[in-house]
Amino acid sequence: MHEVAVLAAATDASPAVDQFAMGYWLVVLSLGISLLGALVGLACVAHAARSAQFRLVWLASAAVSLGGVGVWLATSVAMLGLKVPGSAIRYDSGRLVAAMVVSIVTVFATLLIIGRSLRLPLLFSGGLVLGLGIGLTHYLGIGSIQIQGSVGVTMWLATISAVIAVITATATLWSFQALRLPLARTVTLLLFGVGVAATYYTALAALHFDVDRSAKVPSGVELFDFVFPMFVIGLLALAVPISAVLIAPDRREFATASKRPRPRLEPVR
Repeated sequence: MHEVAVLAAATDASPAVDQFAMGYWLVVLSLGISLLGALVGLACVAHAARSAQFRLVWLASAAVSLGGVGVWLATSVAMLGLKVPGSAIRYDSGRLVAAMVVSIVTVFATLLIIGRSLRLPLLFSGGLVLGLGIGLTHYLGIGSIQIQGSVGVTMWLATISAVIAVITATATLWSFQALRLPLARTVTLLLFGVGVAATYYTALAALHFDVDRSAKVPSGVELFDFVFPMFVIGLLALAVPISAVLIAPDRREFATASKRPRPRLEPVR
């Protein structure tokens, strides 16, 4: 939804909340960040499936890329576009950090659960864990919003947001494990990015704001001051798994090469 009703302390309703106050380019940027995090993260998962010694390292890199960048950073950037007329907005930095930690830990736990190959019971368990983790990440993030007044939640929209998150997570995991063609990988990335965005905007639409113009400006940080350094750090952090993916040997090629018969050398006469 583009608008969420705002109820003022006075009798007249304030103008509607604008989720896109900085323009729709911010939505495109947020989606691009989500797709980049998913691309790097899923590449790390693919390497983890072929690695024994460094499996946990690859999974940790995937968790940071998928959870830290693809989910948390992407939705935090999208939140920059939120404006509540008649009220200053501040954010609880503790909840923002907690959202980031939950996102990374949830992705890591999910990748441990689903294993190296497609098994439906593990897939559904992993999808549930990841989906609820994405939903909790969003609600910790938007729960950090503080205004001059109070913030409430519409529960049925919150429930729909959680359902979208679980469906997105399960479908993404299935698509990645079951479909291996390049086009299918592209569909997987788009599914993840669009699903994360849909979960976030549905969760944000579940909020309603009661503005009290006479209240003091809430304590907390301005979102840009918090997100911009994390944006820089997050993109720099992706350089590590990207470099690792590019230089890591493809073990399947080595395995194929090792099975080829070696040529016999004739003695020199």
